[in-house]
Amino acid sequence: MMRLIKTILAFIVAVATSHVLTSIAGTQFVLSNIRGYGLTVSLSDRLAATLHDIHGLVPTLPILIGTTFLIAFIIAALGYRFLRGERKYWYAAAGFTSLPITMMLIKSTLGATPFAAAGTVTGLLLIAMCGMVGACLFARLTLKKEA
Repeated sequence: MMRLIKTILAFIVAVATSHVLTSIAGTQFVLSNIRGYGLTVSLSDRLAATLHDIHGLVPTLPILIGTTFLIAFIIAALGYRFLRGERKYWYAAAGFTSLPITMMLIKSTLGATPFAAAGTVTGLLLIAMCGMVGACLFARLTLKKEA
């Protein structure tokens, strides 16, 4: 029972971490594009926009990340169980690929980009890295301790 609780808490931490990182990356990506048009964005504006997006994307982005991670982590666990290898690499790959694939699937089925940064390869790469960090954190937090 404690193991299940630990796994659920680790999952929540992983989703929350990826949510915060993805929100920060997405906000800074958009603000960087705004600077490309010759507009200046102050540090206080960057901070305000970032905090607004972290809060404003709740519950949509965490639900999207959580659903995506649930599928990806099950695949990673099965891959590790049956194909072996390094557990941390299975989860890193799951985190790195799951969010960009989800963004591309949403775009291809609905015709809209669900997250502004997901509209470019660079943005998808940033999102992938944010997912990978959360997944690696999950893998680390759920690592069985050797007796």
